[in-house]
Amino acid sequence: MAPVDRSAQITLRALVTARWVLLGLLAVSGTAVLLMPAVVAPLLAWFPQSPEPVGFVAVWLTWLLVNVLTDRLVLARGRATRTIAGLHLLVDATMLTVLLGISGGATNPFTTVYFLPITLATQVSPRWTWALAGYCLVGFAALFVMQPLPQGPPGHEAHFAGHLRGMWVAFGVSGLLITTFVHRIALSLARQRKELARLREQTMQDRHLAALGTLAAGAAHELGTPLGSIQLLVGELPHMGQEEREEALATVKRELSRCKGIVHRMASPQLSAQAVAADGGPSWPLRALGEQATRVAEEGGVPLRIRGPSPAGVELRRPREPLEQIVRELVANAVDACRRRGDGAGIVLWLGTEGDDAIVEVRDRGVGMAAEVAANAFNPFYSTKAEGEGMGLGLYLARAQLRQLGGTLELRSLPDRGTTMRITLPLHPDPALSGRISL
Repeated sequence: MAPVDRSAQITLRALVTARWVLLGLLAVSGTAVLLMPAVVAPLLAWFPQSPEPVGFVAVWLTWLLVNVLTDRLVLARGRATRTIAGLHLLVDATMLTVLLGISGGATNPFTTVYFLPITLATQVSPRWTWALAGYCLVGFAALFVMQPLPQGPPGHEAHFAGHLRGMWVAFGVSGLLITTFVHRIALSLARQRKELARLREQTMQDRHLAALGTLAAGAAHELGTPLGSIQLLVGELPHMGQEEREEALATVKRELSRCKGIVHRMASPQLSAQAVAADGGPSWPLRALGEQATRVAEEGGVPLRIRGPSPAGVELRRPREPLEQIVRELVANAVDACRRRGDGAGIVLWLGTEGDDAIVEVRDRGVGMAAEVAANAFNPFYSTKAEGEGMGLGLYLARAQLRQLGGTLELRSLPDRGTTMRITLPLHPDPALSGRISL
């Protein structure tokens, strides 16, 4: 069996709904003719002759059976395909031709209903669209054979016959135009859907890149300190005594273990999946960010104080590791700014809330930034550090990651007065973002 096609499923569902409406109207009109002929007689005078009762009932029951089987055996079981949808449209065009043929033929004004299967066919495929258009045109022509037009000398009847033949020609021209333009619209919508799908996929990949890039940037900063310590100690080993050498080797082992842990976190698939997810799972305390910041500041030898209105009671339900990585990145930058100033400047970490948002501010009293530097701080690969000390991606990736989580990262800085980095992040994930990414 051919695979299920979403477009065919939608088209067939619309066709079944249209059939139920048409069957209901036919049932009501037929019942009214049988039970209240005197009441509906004035209305019937506006329409062509009533269909033959036997033929009408046969068509109605056949249509009803087809619709029930389609609903139960095809749609309910998800078996819709383009071929099945196209064949059902052909069946409907045939039933419509028979019904019109026994109720006035070409004189029946409801021949315009032929446009319904043609329009629905545009949602199936170009071939089925043109096939339905030609089939309906042939069906319309067959009405002239099923109930021939009256023949006679030139006059009213001949004029009326010419009018009906002209209607057939007009139907063919209208069908051609409608098929062409509606089909073009359908193709345009299909291209738009394809483009939207491509953009969604690209956005998903960008989120992966931003999240993993943030982890990489943070890890690079974390690796810098232990690797620097190892390099310093290894260079001093030849000049140390036995006891100092043993202590230095123990420190090197400890720092190597720390580096291994950082790399292990980067290689964890669970961490990668959590980094790009909008919903970080269970809640965790906001003060945990203070613990991360304190550790980075102590390693850099810069004092750090934690401030804020009762941060101990604030809980976040967001990806934890990426946020901790971002805070470590910001504090590491603040430590570098304070050490370059060299007069005992310190850092203040402010943790709190504003409404439904968590607020994290890293305020340092370091060298600050000039206006031009601050304006370019979030640009990728922009860095004022010496070559080899940084790639200029930390702030760019941090802001990109926060943006994907619905938050923001703002910078305020003045030369020789310090810098403030402000994170604003909703305490709870946006349901519209949850579940969009999976690795």
